[in-house]
Amino acid sequence: MKAPLQKIQRIDLLSERVYHQLRSYLSSGNVRWGETLREVELATQLGVSRTPVREALTRLASEGFLEAKGRSFAVPQLTEADIEEIYELRVLLETGAVRSATAALRAAPARLKTVEAAVQRARKAMDTQNDEDFILANREFRAAWLDLVPNGRLARALELYAGLVRSLQILSLGNRERQVIVLRDMEKICGEMKAGDADAAAATMLNYLNIARDAMLNSLPGVAKSRAS
Repeated sequence: MKAPLQKIQRIDLLSERVYHQLRSYLSSGNVRWGETLREVELATQLGVSRTPVREALTRLASEGFLEAKGRSFAVPQLTEADIEEIYELRVLLETGAVRSATAALRAAPARLKTVEAAVQRARKAMDTQNDEDFILANREFRAAWLDLVPNGRLARALELYAGLVRSLQILSLGNRERQVIVLRDMEKICGEMKAGDADAAAATMLNYLNIARDAMLNSLPGVAKSRAS
């Protein structure tokens, strides 16, 4: 005998919307590392009660975007070890994922158009020195190639670990020299995927991630470097 379906409470849907809004906010670059998020203030800004905000903050803490500090939550102050661990996971996951996406393109090469469009937008943004558009183009590029990964669970895992350093990435992408390096590898990955060369795409992705990790560790303010202590 099948269990009867239960009515979905509106609060459940509201909590989900609050969660996605707060996660987007944390990834926007507008929040400082170590900043405390106050439940009452967030609820007022979002126009909701404290309950869905508390549930969303708790969920974000379980995913590593926040850390609990008593009854409040704060954006974690990442250490060198944190960055190393996150990028170790990203290397393991993303090199395999780009291989998989490249293989999937052989059956549907037209799907590369969204990846190519993002690269073109990034090139135009860099030429016009539009940092905000470059950041958006880089985000579109990532979303486009991830959409080609056949394994949905793998793609979601990649988004989680990349999200943990999203604010730092946004800061780094405002640097002109960094944009040149990022665009170069975006173009290479796109070309290698188009050629069906999964090994080359994975190698370029590895190089891309290593450079990104070094930028986090060596150049950006707000990262607590254990090497300096």
